Amino acid sequence: MIKKIAIGLLCLTLILTACQPAAPEEPSPLEEEEAIPAEEEAVPAEEEAVPAEEEPIIIGSSAHLSGWMAVYDGPPRLGALLAIKHINETGGILGRPVEFIELDGQTDAAVLGRVTQQLIDEGADVLIAPCDFDFGAAAAMVAQENGIVAISTCASSPMYNSWALGDQQFTLSMWNTTMTAVAAEFAYNIMDWRTAYVLTETSTEYHTSLTDYFVESFTHLGGEMIDVDTYIQGDLDASAQIQRYLALPEEPDVLFISSSMPDVGTIVRQFRAAGVETPILGGDSMDNEEFYVAVGDELSYDIYMSTHSWVGDDSADPEMGDFIELWTEEYGKPPEYAYNTMGWDVVYALKKGIEAAGTTEGKAVAKALEEIDLPGLSGSLNWSSAEDGHYPKKEAFVLEVQNGVVSFLYKTMPEWLPPLTEAE
Repeated sequence: MIKKIAIGLLCLTLILTACQPAAPEEPSPLEEEEAIPAEEEAVPAEEEAVPAEEEPIIIGSSAHLSGWMAVYDGPPRLGALLAIKHINETGGILGRPVEFIELDGQTDAAVLGRVTQQLIDEGADVLIAPCDFDFGAAAAMVAQENGIVAISTCASSPMYNSWALGDQQFTLSMWNTTMTAVAAEFAYNIMDWRTAYVLTETSTEYHTSLTDYFVESFTHLGGEMIDVDTYIQGDLDASAQIQRYLALPEEPDVLFISSSMPDVGTIVRQFRAAGVETPILGGDSMDNEEFYVAVGDELSYDIYMSTHSWVGDDSADPEMGDFIELWTEEYGKPPEYAYNTMGWDVVYALKKGIEAAGTTEGKAVAKALEEIDLPGLSGSLNWSSAEDGHYPKKEAFVLEVQNGVVSFLYKTMPEWLPPLTEAE
């Protein structure tokens, strides 16, 4: 295996065997939810029971319900719960009821590995993995060791692949190659932007690969990169980067920001407050409630993103209306962000795979998933074979934000994909 992957997997293996978390816990952005201690038994979530004599099919989840990753794992969790309720109300899977058990990964890879094993020990047949490679691969590795299929809700790094993680591991997300190629084609072909400036976080694979593939895609089209500036996750002061940007001899056509919450909201707000009116472009990490709150309506203008879905009433997906109705009935308000669809789609992907295989056995379910097309709320999807990495062929959705109002522009597959780097 290529050197960078080997190093990354070695680090993950060391993390899985660690006795203590590598970093202290952070407060949860999901204030209404409390972390579930790893030493407690996994708690089944409340759901409608299916009258059945068969043993339940158990879906386990080690999503991060506390720490900064809860911003990205919390919304898919609600979608997964809704999907399980709907499945149980409509006959279950293979005529069996579905049970959901969960433990909090706590935005800590060492904790994640331990609680994932605990879920398996408590009977999980299949698993939902967190929405990231750096903070989700540990769950996939434990699942693979136990011969269990796990699907990440939205890990988009191309390093989340079957070459690195195993033949029973998948991600529902498009890879960053697709996400950034669509963003670059929007910038160059639709908006006629010819120059770009990038600000990127450097400590996580998601951010670095998002930047690398955007730069390659934009320059492939003929665009010019003015500069690539950097910062470290958690450094919520972008004043130095703003000063360097303002000192440019000529304003770029677009500012591409590769960052996650809580940083990305603060960075965008600080750039706008400093008088930078350049259009801002980014990936799926901007598509969440905390981002819009952090930036504020007044400064949320000329912002564009390449993301997973569109949950508005004007969605072209005929199934979206039913989903919105079910969501509103369950949670008291309509879904607001693409991440709300991801947990729903993961559960239904697992359902289709198990039903096609006729079993929950890992290799059989994985093979079935490779051979079926999945028309989901987050776009149609099919995975390549394990030998080809479980590449997720999937569309990206382009959204626009003006004065705090988000609107859908279009969804598409890119005309050209940047080749995978040696890291993948």
